[in-house]
Amino acid sequence: MELKQMIRQQKAKGILVKTMAHPSLVIMAQDCGMDFIFYDCEHGVMSYEQLHDLMVLGNVRRFPSIVRVAQLARSDISKILDYGATGVMVPMVETAQQAKQLVEWSKYPPLGKRSYSGGANTLYAPGGNHAMHMHDLNERTMSIVQIETRRGVENIEEIVDVKGIDAVLIGPCDLAISLTHPDQLMCEEELMMIQRVADACQKRHLGFGIIGSMEMQEYFKAKSSLLVSAIDTSLMRNALSQAVQEYERLERK
Repeated sequence: MELKQMIRQQKAKGILVKTMAHPSLVIMAQDCGMDFIFYDCEHGVMSYEQLHDLMVLGNVRRFPSIVRVAQLARSDISKILDYGATGVMVPMVETAQQAKQLVEWSKYPPLGKRSYSGGANTLYAPGGNHAMHMHDLNERTMSIVQIETRRGVENIEEIVDVKGIDAVLIGPCDLAISLTHPDQLMCEEELMMIQRVADACQKRHLGFGIIGSMEMQEYFKAKSSLLVSAIDTSLMRNALSQAVQEYERLERK
């Protein structure tokens, strides 16, 4: 099932990847029951070549990839989609105009103005069949905005009214910073703002999710369709801490 279709019917579970740019992660994540991988090009350390190879592997296995690009720029959006990403997310979106720009660069006509190129996005199919590929890619490509500021929340209705936007993800840490309380992610003001975004998405049948803790996932579980709580660096740290605790338990016996 395509990811865009999945989130209309059920919740999709994902892992956020910042450092583990290795094919083994794609295989293990899928085998363990994850529904997609979320690669972070804003804060992560992966190269475009690594991402290309990881996403080609994922596409061969029918395991989708979402990529957070570093900025709202045609070169960033077009390149990552040409490399095979299922979805592209732009951080810090605050206006409908920014959302329109994302759609323009991520969708082919008639929805947008994405420049055509075959390659990883078509699994290196033979040339030609442009209309077919454009239609298929428009059908499955997800254009996602990330809301991380007070201004973004205040403009959310206009942002999600932009035709071609498929989902919204909240960045709760930056949203809390925007609200001047960086260490109070579950405070009433932030929860109310996230609720406003969730309601706007639900009303328009768009995907909604939060890149945040399990506590926040639990709070908004009735609204969320994209679950992003597992992070590669946190998983490695937790596993290492557990291993050390088990070694120390042996030493105490």
